[in-house]
Amino acid sequence: MRYFELEEPEDPDSGQWSGEYRAKRRWYVPSQLCPRCEAWGGMQAYPSVDLSSLPDNEALASVWPQAPEEVARRMALVRPFVPPELPLEPGYSLGPLVGTARGHFGPVTVWPSWQVLVREDARDLLLGEGLQGIIPVRAELRTRRTKEQALYELEARPLAKLHPDCIDRAPPCPACGNGGFSLPPKRWLLRESVPPGLDLFGVEGTTRIVVSERFVDTVNRLGPSDVFYREITAE
Repeated sequence: MRYFELEEPEDPDSGQWSGEYRAKRRWYVPSQLCPRCEAWGGMQAYPSVDLSSLPDNEALASVWPQAPEEVARRMALVRPFVPPELPLEPGYSLGPLVGTARGHFGPVTVWPSWQVLVREDARDLLLGEGLQGIIPVRAELRTRRTKEQALYELEARPLAKLHPDCIDRAPPCPACGNGGFSLPPKRWLLRESVPPGLDLFGVEGTTRIVVSERFVDTVNRLGPSDVFYREITAE
């Protein structure tokens, strides 16, 4: 199976589609303050997490940095709503995208690169063809176009890992334990971490979204999208 990273076009104005949107999440785990790192937080999103039944969800409306104790308190509120096998860290965003949209959208929209939205017909095709790992969440985007198809964000759970040979990790912060790495320009997946059978997934510690060749072939049946597919290998 071949795999591809989803990337936005280098020149957004050169595409075939005029669709664009402005939106933010309903809820966030706040970023964390550290005396050495200053403020830090991850960028992972779980659109399918619904906190509407959480009484204290208004405290989760901002990603504004907080002290470690407050971050831990709010994270404890969120943890029961997130599948236990998924990581949860400061800065993570939750719930659907909420905002406005205008223009016409192609079958797949990747802007920015860590968010992938599909038109309703693309969602139906992916699910109808039995592709795996497709978790569509309707984006709550207001538009003046009454006949425009609804858009769905695909949740990319961070299930795969980059191969350690392509990563240069910084030592973790002695104060808060935060550690990370810069995304290497030449990168490949750790083969044993690639979730078998899934056609869409995220990569741990990054904002990258990976799809299978089945995904690419399927959505291409609906016509072109302003999306660049960058092949990534697994070793």
